[in-house]
Amino acid sequence: MNIAFLGFNSFLVHKRGVENVIDFQSKATNFEKIYYLHLGERNSAYRYKHFICISVKKNIYWPLYLNLILFRLKSKKKVKIHSHTPLLSFAYLGITDILTVHDALFYQSKALKSRFVEIFFLIEKLVYLKVKIVHFISHFSKSNSLFPNKNKNFEIIYNTSSFEEFFPLSLSEEQHSSANIKKVLCVRSIEERARFDLLIEVAEKLPDFDFTVAGKGPLLEKFRGITKARNLNNLVFLGYVSDNSLLDLYRLTDLVLVLAEYGEGFGLPIIEGYLFNKPVVASNVCAIPEVINDKFFLTANTVEDICGKLLSIEKYKPSAYRNYYENKFSNKLIMNKFSALYKRIF
Repeated sequence: MNIAFLGFNSFLVHKRGVENVIDFQSKATNFEKIYYLHLGERNSAYRYKHFICISVKKNIYWPLYLNLILFRLKSKKKVKIHSHTPLLSFAYLGITDILTVHDALFYQSKALKSRFVEIFFLIEKLVYLKVKIVHFISHFSKSNSLFPNKNKNFEIIYNTSSFEEFFPLSLSEEQHSSANIKKVLCVRSIEERARFDLLIEVAEKLPDFDFTVAGKGPLLEKFRGITKARNLNNLVFLGYVSDNSLLDLYRLTDLVLVLAEYGEGFGLPIIEGYLFNKPVVASNVCAIPEVINDKFFLTANTVEDICGKLLSIEKYKPSAYRNYYENKFSNKLIMNKFSALYKRIF
């Protein structure tokens, strides 16, 4: 059995989020050859771990090259196609076997106020006609999609954390500082939807808390400039951090904070916090309520509510956050679900 994954970024320059999900899914069954196709700066091929990676140059000819490559793989290697991008599946003239939907295309384009929202509506509508099975990462991502209600060819399978291999569930649980929560970690892409404008206000209101933000994004320098201008010594934007550094940040923090406005089809930092047995406070939006372990930890997107939640969390009786992760999001549990999904296709 051979499989070709369609994704967004090169494994050589970016591996987080969707790339980690693809890496995990590729281990769900015994594939003979595993291909990974994405758009890039040039046409090239390279190896990454067990992947044979193919970069298709992003120009006006990329749909042609994509189809030539995929049709050759289909005819010569008998591959099945598992896509994580509706745009590539739409451009491909054949049938996509599995399409994973993280955030529905039309929903996302509306949230971003795109000028091409009508085009994205059409693309999403049509792409579901060219897919055998659609995999949604949450009930929220399905409910906000244009997937036909009468179509039963879908599965809802949650994400898991790639960090479990570095911190196995068999190890003793990390303990959070429930008696004195002061260190707060945010692992987010630095974008408007992550509401760092609120975090800056919260940091001003709570000078005794130390806030650390790990992640890169288009607004990184903007928010770094604001924190410097306001002399916020208790808030630092680290930018991109390696997996090893991020593991240490999770281990050392007291609490994980996930703020969002839209486009949160799952909320990976939430379950990563639980993996390290940390409490997580998160915005009461998108898929977050179906991932959070207790509604107590949901917050409105206001400075007052976020501050109130952080100040009162020490009084809340600690829960077995790691047990919650193990029973709902563990590698073993999610792997079994993907193994069953691939058996349906193959």
